[in-house]
Amino acid sequence: IKGPFEDPASYTDYSLAVSKDFSGFVVSGAIVGTDADKTFYSSPVNGKRLGKTSLVVGVKYNF
Repeated sequence: IKGPFEDPASYTDYSLAVSKDFSGFVVSGAIVGTDADKTFYSSPVNGKRLGKTSLVVGVKYNF
């Protein structure tokens, strides 16, 4: 994604996900992240990094 400030605002995001169906219950997990600039994408309030890599898990039921 190209940002208005070119270099510091531009980044690439990625994800890797897997899921498994257990008799209608679908369990999934994904790793999502970005190569966003740590300084540019930090909260001005508390300094927390907004582009941090994270794990997302989910469960749903299909009927």
